[in-house]
Amino acid sequence: MGNNLIDRAGQFLARRTSRRGFLTRVAVVGSAIAVAPLRYALRPQTAYATVCSCSGSSCDCTALCCDGYTEFCCTLNGNNSCPPGTVAAGWWKADGSGFCRVDGVDQPRYYVDCNADCNGCGCGSSGICSRSCADCDCECANGSCNNRKSCCTQFRYGQCNNQLRCVGPIQCRVVTCSPPWQWEPTCTTASATDNVTRFHNRPCLQGDNPTLARAGVVRGNRWFLGRTGGGPADFDFNFGEDGDIFLMGDWNGDGIKTPGIVRGARFGAYGGPLTWMLKNTNEAGEPDIVLEFGEAGDVPVVGDWSGAGADSIGVFRNGRWKLKSILVTGPADSEFIFGEPGDLPVVGDWNADGIDTVGVNRGNEWRLRNSNNAGAPNINFSYAQPDDVPVVGDWDGDGVDTVGVFRAGLWIITNSHQGGAADQLCCFGSECDLPIVLVDSP
Repeated sequence: MGNNLIDRAGQFLARRTSRRGFLTRVAVVGSAIAVAPLRYALRPQTAYATVCSCSGSSCDCTALCCDGYTEFCCTLNGNNSCPPGTVAAGWWKADGSGFCRVDGVDQPRYYVDCNADCNGCGCGSSGICSRSCADCDCECANGSCNNRKSCCTQFRYGQCNNQLRCVGPIQCRVVTCSPPWQWEPTCTTASATDNVTRFHNRPCLQGDNPTLARAGVVRGNRWFLGRTGGGPADFDFNFGEDGDIFLMGDWNGDGIKTPGIVRGARFGAYGGPLTWMLKNTNEAGEPDIVLEFGEAGDVPVVGDWSGAGADSIGVFRNGRWKLKSILVTGPADSEFIFGEPGDLPVVGDWNADGIDTVGVNRGNEWRLRNSNNAGAPNINFSYAQPDDVPVVGDWDGDGVDTVGVFRAGLWIITNSHQGGAADQLCCFGSECDLPIVLVDSP
């Protein structure tokens, strides 16, 4: 199919289907179909015909494996992201699911197909290479009739990675509440809709996902901490004022992170003390601990600097770290230089030794140290985009903190100290929210 026809088909599809009008910051891209067959592009509802097609399995026609759709990636490998050997090749949205809400208003839910790589094989005019080239066997996901198919559907919506002429069958699906073009830069905004899928779901996408359970945001001075399923936040309360810095820490060593605010820290001229107000419970009310440390213009940080099991505080000032070991007013207990002016400080237990140590985010470069002193970084890699908001946590429960970013309500997480594709994606919060440290379970 020629490029002019592709462009016209993409524009037709965009006119015939809805898109999120409030995303005014994202430019509209015209072409979306690439090599997808025209009959599917103009009639997206037929892409996954809901017919009994068990692909050679012995499953009953009522089984999920026979309904014509593809299984979610998190069922295959525990992560809501395209697995290695696949590429995001297209997307659609579903309205009215109830899983994606902002301030009580239902928003679209987005589904992304992860098509297998062709490993250098050609594909003819169809745009889909053979399964043998893609090293992808058609079967019920994980061999269960209760899972939808994997590597059976040979189809491409075509709004992502259009530079790839050939892709393999769809191995699995990713689902998010954020538009795909916000986390996969090759995706266009031309929209397809299939509301039949709006209630397709898996437990691994909801309440037992550690990222969903631990993410938190602040909106104004209102805290939204964690959530279960697609429902409201587990904790929802007001604490602090506009202009405060918001953070969390385990201030009393009980294993639960709770809120803190720092007043006077909004980046301006240095001078004047910072006031820290810390709470030991996730609710509104007066702070349990109040102290002064640092100066206006410092960037507040939180960590367990000694491995004692309770968090303390510190500040980052143009590459200089000042850390306190106890929560009382007074000078720093240690000072050293790591990083440069303009870096964003990050803190985590990068090697699972029980001690939080320092790091910096510079654009999309991450430089991490395994000890709280000056020196070269022990870990250095690139991840995400330069204007993302850095976040840190033990996303998979292995005792090692790794990095992630917050991008307009989407948490883009990696479970290792290296670049590449995300290991987890989840939606919590909205575009103007401030992400905060994870909320740990007691």
